[in-house]
Amino acid sequence: MMKNISLAIAALTLMSACKETPKKEVNETITKDEIVMDKVTKNQKEIPAGVDFMASGENPSWSLLIDFDKSMTFTSLDTPKNITSPVPEARIPQDVNAVNYSAETENGILQVTIFKKPCVTDSDEAFSYKVRISTKTKNMENFKEFEGCGKYIGDYRLNDIWALESINGEAVPTDTKRPNLEFNLRTGKVFGFGGCNRINGTLIVEKDSLAIGELASTKMKCPNIEMETKFLQTVNNKKFQFSYENLLLTLKSDKDTLVFRKVD
Repeated sequence: MMKNISLAIAALTLMSACKETPKKEVNETITKDEIVMDKVTKNQKEIPAGVDFMASGENPSWSLLIDFDKSMTFTSLDTPKNITSPVPEARIPQDVNAVNYSAETENGILQVTIFKKPCVTDSDEAFSYKVRISTKTKNMENFKEFEGCGKYIGDYRLNDIWALESINGEAVPTDTKRPNLEFNLRTGKVFGFGGCNRINGTLIVEKDSLAIGELASTKMKCPNIEMETKFLQTVNNKKFQFSYENLLLTLKSDKDTLVFRKVD
């Protein structure tokens, strides 16, 4: 008898656990501010075409999208909610590694300063730029300040593995293991193979340039060590302009030109 009662209680418990939590009506759960927040989050995850730089903050939440050929748009859960302006001429502040854009429109004043310094969000996501924004509408007596982190949006065609074809016009032998680089724009990292060893390091990508940081590598030796040494000396801690032609990627600095082919 006790066994049957226990089984019945267990069955009722299981049935209760399997029931779906009743869904609330949309109007009960979604507020106007949450709709704005959704747009801010969407801007961060689904970057509109043409955007060259994006930034965001957390307390309160805001986002900034800049298309250097068209406009810069600031959106916030706080006041002001939205300001869009043409992109003004950049100004370089004295004694600060930064660039400033200051615009005044019918909607208000939008001042954006992008500092070249590391920036980490509350969620521990690392960025290469710190951003400070000052905004003011005609109905506001004083400027409102916002701070957050930002990044330049690189060309996502880079997000692939690229095998080295040549250095300064000298072709890489086809009968050897070619060095390669794999770029990950989302994490700001570069990985690859030097010819003997695996390599990795930091990556900063801007509109048409990229900078490879100090590379770490394993310490194995092999017949390709001379090629690897030459390759690492060329790319380690260097900045390049990049361009594409068909499946070829060209990295060009003041001294060197490297050509890579996309790996299928």
